[in-house]
Amino acid sequence: MFVYALHEPIDDFDALTPLPQWIAADPTWRTRWTLQAILALTDVAAQVRWNGDMRHQPSVGAALAPPTTFPYLVVKQDNNGTTFVVSAAALPWLADEAEHTAQTPARIIGVWTHPTSYDIEPEPTPATLTDTVPNPPF
Repeated sequence: MFVYALHEPIDDFDALTPLPQWIAADPTWRTRWTLQAILALTDVAAQVRWNGDMRHQPSVGAALAPPTTFPYLVVKQDNNGTTFVVSAAALPWLADEAEHTAQTPARIIGVWTHPTSYDIEPEPTPATLTDTVPNPPF
């Protein structure tokens, strides 16, 4: 994952999609990717000077890398407005705009959901103590 801390804060997010709307279009894959992006930002926080806060929910954009596209996550830090961009692909057009950059491997996250109590077979009810423990010898 590639992480960029931009020289100048971004205040116009009109061309980006709010994260909840972006995830809703393909929840399984997009939730996984978003977690990878946030974890990547966390992994390199010291290198890019991210304090771990957000002014508002992140937004998502798309970078063209023919023959495909790659999403990128935009996070705005609350305390000073620094804007961070996280992508699985290098974004060379951001190199001149970045004050700090870092790269980290994407974390492996399964795309299946965890089981709930409805998915797990209940254990048999244990027998009462009188059925399993003999009376004491006294």
